[in-house]
Amino acid sequence: MHAILCREHGGPDVMQYTEIDQPRPAAGEVVIESEAIGVNYVDTMRRSGRHPSAPKPPFTPGIEVCGRVVAVGDDVTKFQPGDRVIGRCVSHGAYAEFVCVEERFTVACPEAIDSEQGAALFVTGQTALHALQTIGQVQPKETVLITAAAGGVGTCAVQIAKLLGAQVIAAAGSNEKCQLARDNGADAAINYSRSGWPEQVRDATAGRGVDLIIESVGGEIAAASIACWAPGGRMVIFGKASGQAATISGDDLLFGNRTVHGLAVGAVIENEPVMRHAMDQLTAWLNEGQLHLHIGQTYPLQHAPEAHRDLEARHTTGKLVLKP
Repeated sequence: MHAILCREHGGPDVMQYTEIDQPRPAAGEVVIESEAIGVNYVDTMRRSGRHPSAPKPPFTPGIEVCGRVVAVGDDVTKFQPGDRVIGRCVSHGAYAEFVCVEERFTVACPEAIDSEQGAALFVTGQTALHALQTIGQVQPKETVLITAAAGGVGTCAVQIAKLLGAQVIAAAGSNEKCQLARDNGADAAINYSRSGWPEQVRDATAGRGVDLIIESVGGEIAAASIACWAPGGRMVIFGKASGQAATISGDDLLFGNRTVHGLAVGAVIENEPVMRHAMDQLTAWLNEGQLHLHIGQTYPLQHAPEAHRDLEARHTTGKLVLKP
């Protein structure tokens, strides 16, 4: 079968499109014939070796896939060949025509959900939902600031926050990205490439600030977002697309009774009942037309290096998807 293989850590060009053996399922595993494969920022970190759980080369990157089961291992009880599913690899293995996934990280995919939407749901959808609800504890009528609101998680988080009854202020790096956030339902959208954007957020909240910040950019954007924070507010950090970690002082927390939470969604997904409850909610919203995952661009599998370059340059919107 064809797959992407990294024989070393490094830039996008270390990913090579090659032929490798088709996987065979061990006990508790299923093999999925890929219809679509999600591209996540964490894939770029593992490819480059910057992530704490970066696999040892050689490895096939990727963690998110939608397709049909073609083989099952011993002790698999929920799925059989022919079933349409969404799967999540633990740390790598999805950039391939056939992908081996543990049954516990596999969920049914309704036929009404197309493969690109399915490939975008497991990691992107759960990151957004857990950041807002499980960790962020958002309440109806609270105000939420979502940075990188035109990205894969951001476009999803804007919609989910509205479904949960929140007021949403989206922040993104261009006027076009702000318009996308408005199209997804944001009550206000602010371009943070321009100076003075935190004041615009405070103006949009009558000077009070926001109750919850969903932050994934890091660096200067994370630092500036602190000026948007209401007393008693919360912040959930799940990424650092800028490459720089967020820096928050103890005084920012102490004197405003504020809290900061980190979210590594993979750790939450390890709790199978929590994961399945979240996926039931997400697939229901998607199936009912209440949630639509914005697919910014699709690429042939062999063009995975291009997808990574585009994602790391932060020139994309929505979710990027590979097609075998």
